[in-house]
Formats: sequence, structure tokens, C-alpha cells
Amino acid sequence: MDYELRIQPDREKPEAADIVWGNRTLSLPLVPLPGAFLEWQLRFRRANIRFFMTGEGEHDFAVHVGYMGTVNHDGPCPVNIAAKGVGLLLRRDLDDLGAEIEALIEEGLARGEEETRGKRLSFLLKLYEEVELDPYSFATIEIFARTTWRNITRDPRCSVLFASYRNTSFLINGVAEVLGPGTPEYRFVTGLHDLFHLPRSGKRRGYPAVYRIWAVEAYDKTPGPRAGERLA
Repeated sequence: MDYELRIQPDREKPEAADIVWGNRTLSLPLVPLPGAFLEWQLRFRRANIRFFMTGEGEHDFAVHVGYMGTVNHDGPCPVNIAAKGVGLLLRRDLDDLGAEIEALIEEGLARGEEETRGKRLSFLLKLYEEVELDPYSFATIEIFARTTWRNITRDPRCSVLFASYRNTSFLINGVAEVLGPGTPEYRFVTGLHDLFHLPRSGKRRGYPAVYRIWAVEAYDKTPGPRAGERLA
């Protein structure tokens, strides 16, 4: 890493992110994620799971897909864009949840994808219905460790655009905290991924890291009269 990232004063009630490159420090104020964004996320994550369970009802997979822009110092253009699967973080103890998720994954690997599908989806639905969301950040997994990884290890500033065919769009500007194996966030986020996408090989793979993206700014990007309006 070419820098040190410090969340101030702490991760429970974050107020600023200090990025320290040697003798230079950039301090960015952190903001809560907008209520409209979180409501949209929860509404359709619940709806998507119900759709997978029944094959019926509304659904919108755009809540899971974020187009992540990172600072690309080496390329001819200053920005790199990559589509990422995005997950929400929760306020409840992530280690306890991680253990529950891993037990369900092991059961799925032992008994089979179809036999445990209903139980795994029911767990996810209950999670989004009952557990309090983290209001300051969300996460994505680094899978291939190529351009985004190279960029983030040099500069954590990023932007994530969510765009739905249902005429809803949000832009979150933020900083990406790199978290590796052994951290609660890594355990939880990679566990949720493997719980839904049960490994076909029968064995879980290791991922380089997860990015916990702390919000610095949020904008309404839905086409219309409020397009570009800052929400936070």
C-alpha cells in the first residue's frame, strides 16, 4: 500500500477519512448513506430473494451491481471503471454472522445446492428483514487483483454508480478501505457471496481482499429534474 487510511474518530461513528501518503495528508469528511439509497437497496434485495424463492414478484438486480471508478495513474485515461458485485454491511457483530454463514455453506456443500437452496435463501431474506444496516459503508470483493486492485493500493478514492432500468440511479463517492482475510468484514462479505453462489467445485476459494467503501458524497443520478442533486 502506498498510503495509510485512518477512519476518524472510529468506525462506529465515522466523521472523516485521513489518507496519508508519506508527508502529505488528505482529510475527507464522511457522510451517512442517504435514506433513499438504503431504502431502495433493502426493498429490492428483499424482492430479489423472494423472486428467487418463488419465481414471482418484482425484482431489480441493479442494487447488487455497482460501476466502480478508481484513479488510474498509469493509463492514458485517469479513470478506470469496473462492474462490481456490491453487498451491504450490517451493524450486528459480523463474526457471529460469519460463523452462521459458514455453517450454512458447509451444509450446502455437503448436501447439495438444490437441497439447501430454500434454507440459504430464507437466511438471506431474514438477514435483510431483521438486522440493522451499517449506515456509512458498503462492500465489494476484489476477485482478480488487476487494475482496480493496482489503483486502490495507490489511492483509495473511488466512485460507485448504481443504475437501474427502473429509472433509479445513485452515485456514491468514497474511499475504499482494504480488508484482508482475518477481518470480520472479509469473513462476512466473502461468506455471503459463497452462500448465494455456492462453490461448484465443492471448495471455497480465497479472495485477495474486500473493499469497505465509506461514503464521502452521494448524488441522485436518476434522469429527470433532480438529476445531479447532492443527497449527502
